[in-house]
Amino acid sequence: MAHGIICIETEWQITKRANRLNLNSEPLMKFISEMYGIPYIYRRVATKDEFQYYLHQFSKKEYANKYDIIYLSFHGQTHAIHLEGEKEDLSLDELIEMGGSVFENRFVHFSSCRTLIGSSSTAISFKEKTGAKLLSGYSKSVDGALSAVHDIALFGEYLQRVRLSCIAKNMEKNFGELEKTLGFVLFK
Repeated sequence: MAHGIICIETEWQITKRANRLNLNSEPLMKFISEMYGIPYIYRRVATKDEFQYYLHQFSKKEYANKYDIIYLSFHGQTHAIHLEGEKEDLSLDELIEMGGSVFENRFVHFSSCRTLIGSSSTAISFKEKTGAKLLSGYSKSVDGALSAVHDIALFGEYLQRVRLSCIAKNMEKNFGELEKTLGFVLFK
């Protein structure tokens, strides 16, 4: 499988006033793409239907063989993400059903607050049921700038390492304090 990133991000600006943020992960994707010479695809979604549409599209063979990282940038809650056009959060269990084979053999990263907080059994179950190669995310509320710095470093480690076992070790060595601040967790 070739390296590439698929980024699906929530609609940050058309939302409840308290949640409005002027965020956009596409410049981050462009930076990683240019830094490591890999392609990226960036999409914004506000509803489950939009999200499911893209998950279905990106599970097709033409994408599965070229893009091995799925970057999900959303508001988060315990074992869930929030789509701005929906009233209810989308749980990891619901995401397993929605995603079909899209996460299989890919590195899945939740760049969202608290999605991987609490018992690791839910995250491990997500990884096993989806067939994800790696699963990572945050267990605390995160600052967008700090998580962006961490995400760049994390993907750099992933894209440069032959052995996946070195990723966590190198990230801890070089970014251990930042990982503690963000509550970063990685499941191999």
